[in-house]
Amino acid sequence: MRPEAIQIIKDEHLAISAVLYSLRYLIKQMRSGSSPNFPLLKAILDYIVSYPDRWHHPKEDKYLFAAVKRRTHEADALIAKLEREHQLGYPMMEALKKQLTAFQNGDATAREQFFETAEHYAELEWAHLSTEEDVFIPIAERVLTTEDWAEINTAFRENDNPLFGIKPKEEAEALYQKILALAPAPMGFGPAA
Repeated sequence: MRPEAIQIIKDEHLAISAVLYSLRYLIKQMRSGSSPNFPLLKAILDYIVSYPDRWHHPKEDKYLFAAVKRRTHEADALIAKLEREHQLGYPMMEALKKQLTAFQNGDATAREQFFETAEHYAELEWAHLSTEEDVFIPIAERVLTTEDWAEINTAFRENDNPLFGIKPKEEAEALYQKILALAPAPMGFGPAA
């Protein structure tokens, strides 16, 4: 039976991908002349900072990657690459937040900088998620024991962070719902279509 953590990781990757898709879609629309939806853009960045960068990636580093490192050295270079990519996310998000603020304040150069940084981030993140699912997870499935997976399952199932006293999955879900509420309905979908 496949470990529960793998499905949780894939579900989290799907949610992250959907948010990144929304970001790219908005950029495409703005480049075509649509007005910027700053509340939606801010909600998207808040989601990425709140969930993938603060909760999802650290759990992969601390539990999944660490367990594989204990069992084999065949994935050391891959893990180092994935961990570096995790570390790149936060500074890129900080740059995006600053660029979005400058864009919203009318800085003409910030608009294109924001678009380029956001698209670059989305491409890197999609490639990263694919590498984890297509290359790393098969290695983990092969080398990890039932006991390893029990610890990893517990970590990914956990909703509360006792250090901060907040529920990251609830916070992420609230931001995700805000993104859905702010996003325009795609053409050809919904009850009126």
